[in-house]
Formats: sequence, structure tokens, C-alpha cells
Amino acid sequence: MQIRQFIYRGSRLIVSCGVLLAALAGLVVLCVPASAQSAPEAAAPSGASANPDGGRRGRNGGADAGPVLPTPRTADGKPDLSGVWDGGGGYINKEIPGGQLPYTPAGVAAYQYNMTQAPDPQSVCIIVGQPRADMDNRPFEIVQSPDRVAFLYERDATFRVIRVDGSSHPADPELTFFGDAVAKWDGDTLVVDVTALKGDKVWSDNVGHPHSDQTHLIERWSRPDKNHLFLDLTIEDPKYYTKPIHVTRTSRLQSWPGVGEEACDENNVDGAHLGPGLGTKDGTRGFDKSAVQRSATSPATTNQ
Repeated sequence: MQIRQFIYRGSRLIVSCGVLLAALAGLVVLCVPASAQSAPEAAAPSGASANPDGGRRGRNGGADAGPVLPTPRTADGKPDLSGVWDGGGGYINKEIPGGQLPYTPAGVAAYQYNMTQAPDPQSVCIIVGQPRADMDNRPFEIVQSPDRVAFLYERDATFRVIRVDGSSHPADPELTFFGDAVAKWDGDTLVVDVTALKGDKVWSDNVGHPHSDQTHLIERWSRPDKNHLFLDLTIEDPKYYTKPIHVTRTSRLQSWPGVGEEACDENNVDGAHLGPGLGTKDGTRGFDKSAVQRSATSPATTNQ
């Protein structure tokens, strides 16, 4: 078992391998892995995550070389989405001209609260949840069977299981960080419908954009070729935003045997220094202070 350490938002994490798959031991795998009212917003680093290489050599994130290989398929003919994927993260406003989100008054208040009153939930070991997991620039693994698709996230050693069995959302679901997810195939695209998300102690991305308990996500996952995984995400949240938000992400297939495990609260030496919003109590962001100091003087890296 390989162990590595890194610091993210003031938390020291011990990373090892292996527990997530045990939680999903019953999953049968047939795949072969291969503006309305707005608020001023804080400066943020241009990268979506600290230590994006995850401490691994040979990260497949550069330009493509060689021929484009065809999309692998499962025994039942569906695209095989399985594999370890990395890269392509960002913020929910990255494709909005000017970066200004279409906040409602409640959304403005929620964003200001995140920036001035509450620390990053990740810094206090609250699991990443959705849609932040979709936006996070950290590795994840997909495990696929005919009636279930599991996402295993390196962040927080968490996972979610999506039902692809024709079932519907429950009538009175319990709100959770990953919500209730059901999916169906639309041609070669897996369309995931997510409801019942928590709206408290959550961020939509790594720079504090909020989402409420009225959030509805539509995720469209496709694999155009062997080495790429594409996400087309729509965020509907009438409580915080006046119109849907659209964002995309492209991840690349990795050769790693799997994702690691994180224990957020182990050896957390910086908990006493955490502050609200994007900063620690000394006014700089814990996981990448130099990036924030650069972005504070560069409007081009400001994310709203």
C-alpha cells in the first residue's frame, strides 16, 4: 500500500489505497476498465485544485499523441465509462461570459455568507458532495454494471452509486450531500438526474459558489473515444439562481490502478488557523497561498 501526504485548505491528509472498492463489493462489473442581482466576488487561484497530479508520476493530462482509439463497450453494447479519470475541473461559472452568475437575492446572501461567515466545508472534513465533485480537479474512478454506475472519489474517500434500473426518485427522500441519482441511456450518453441535495454546509465548487436544497442536476456523461470522458452538466436552482447554469468538463483516462483514500481529520494541524471563505485567518488561502497572492493583483484570474 502506497502512502502519500499533502495539504489541502489547511488540512493534512493521509492518503492510502483500497477501501472504496470494498464498500461496493456487491457491484457486478461487466466492463473492462481501460445578470440578475449580483454580488462582488473574491479573487481565486486560476487552478481548480491543489496538487492536481495527486502525487503520481505519469499523469495523462497533456496533448494527445497517436491515433484516436475507439470507445470501449460493455457486453450489452453500451459505452464502457469505467476507468480512472482525472483533470478538467473548474468552477460552475467558467463558461459564463464575464463569469458573473445569475444570482437571486437569496443567492447573493448565500454567497456572501460563504465568503464572510463560514469556512470551506472541505476544510472541516465535510464530504465533497454534488455538484462540487463534478467540478473538482481530482481523480475519480467509474465502476459500471448494467443497472448501477458507481463513482469512487479520491477526495474524502467517498463514493456515490447511480441507479440505472428504471427506478424513480423516492417521493420523500432524505437530503444528502450526493443526493438521489437515477439514470438512463440516451444513445451513447448516460443521463443522470440528481435531486434531494443538501443546501447547508455545501459549496458548488472550490471557490464557494452556493447551491440550495432546491438544486436539480442533469449530468450527461459520454466517452467519445478511449482516452476521454465528457460531462455536460446543467444546474437548476431557482432559489439561488434566476436561470440554469451550464458547464462542461473533459477528463482523461489514467493508467493508475485506482484512486487513493483520504482521511481528512487525521493529523489536521491547521484547523485552528481556518477562516471564512477562501482564506485562513491570516488572509491567505490555506492550500495555495502563492496562487491567491498572484490572483489578488491579476483581474484575469478573478472568478465570480
